[in-house]
Amino acid sequence: MSRSSTERRNERSDWIERAEAVSQTLSDHAGESTWARTLASTSVTTLEEAGFFRMASPREVGGYDVHPATQVEAFEQLACADVSSGWVAMIQAETPGLAGAHLRDGIGLDAVFGNGFPRMAGTANPEGVATALPDGSFRLNGRWSFASGIRHCGWVLANSVVVKEDGSRPAPEDGLPPVIGAVVEQARLVVEDSWDVMGLEGTGSCHYRAHDVVVQPEFTTPFGGVHKERGGPWFELPTITFLSPGHTGIALGSARRALELLSGEITNRVRFGAGGAIGDRGAFQRDYGEMSCRYEAARAYAMSILDEAMALREAGERITSARDARIRAMVAWVTDACVDVVRFAHHTGGGAAAFNDSPLQQLLRDILVASQHIYVADTAYERTGAFRLGRAASGAL
Repeated sequence: MSRSSTERRNERSDWIERAEAVSQTLSDHAGESTWARTLASTSVTTLEEAGFFRMASPREVGGYDVHPATQVEAFEQLACADVSSGWVAMIQAETPGLAGAHLRDGIGLDAVFGNGFPRMAGTANPEGVATALPDGSFRLNGRWSFASGIRHCGWVLANSVVVKEDGSRPAPEDGLPPVIGAVVEQARLVVEDSWDVMGLEGTGSCHYRAHDVVVQPEFTTPFGGVHKERGGPWFELPTITFLSPGHTGIALGSARRALELLSGEITNRVRFGAGGAIGDRGAFQRDYGEMSCRYEAARAYAMSILDEAMALREAGERITSARDARIRAMVAWVTDACVDVVRFAHHTGGGAAAFNDSPLQQLLRDILVASQHIYVADTAYERTGAFRLGRAASGAL
């Protein structure tokens, strides 16, 4: 069902207000999260109570099914306060969204969503192996990476490649999917203390392992995200495309915070031999103006692409492969543009930005780690370029 313009405005105002209301708490506990290498418990509770973990899930399972463009703005505000908090909110909004949209009706859905809304981590890449057993269940083995927020989650969505008992890949006549998602209790997995990284330290994105964990078919989902069981029109999209609002908002929030920092005390500093404050120099003013335009252009581009895509979905039209490629390329370009903004801010910060407690250095570390994500792979540009050139595209998820 399409949202009216009034509903859109009200929804947007509501979620921006929620994000603004929690921002100071997230900022206050950012250092604690970085030191502990997992999000501070106060930040987790604050995000949960404000509804952010429900933001991207179907209404049928207790979610809010927020418009993707509004998600961008909310995640942007959270990341502007603390990038790690925004990142964890993104993962723990979108992961139960995938599970809630794709678990079949029955004991699996009831167990996961029937006792209050779950905290759920997950990994998009199918890094594990799911051995199909004669009774229809699957035996999970493997090691997965980048499970943001897993230490405070009760459930994990783990994608795995399906094999038969003899270790071979299934043929079409076997009636088995090539890849599945498995929703598993976190307590049945081994969470590794592996999150020793240069940025996004507070996300606690640890590795986890499964050894002969048997999962009933009711706790599995199809991989790819295009055949939903419930939820609005945004849920019937490929997984990576469904996830695009979150990463976009994180990048924009990082750039916005960098520009805010430069507009404050930093520009009043006088460097040795410069003869005046940084903010009074024409060269700085020119570059700051350009980077401000770059941030605003990236934001407008993101909102335009996602508004257009959602309007098509709400009108009952499908997202073509070419349009899907445009969405993914947008995420990559917006992130690249925001990396440029943060690099500029860090450079302007001078020697003070070399220290680990510098907010400019933290921002740079965070966005450089974020830019390594699969969302921002160069294949996104390749795919949209191929479609625009009328050539065959590859590399879709």
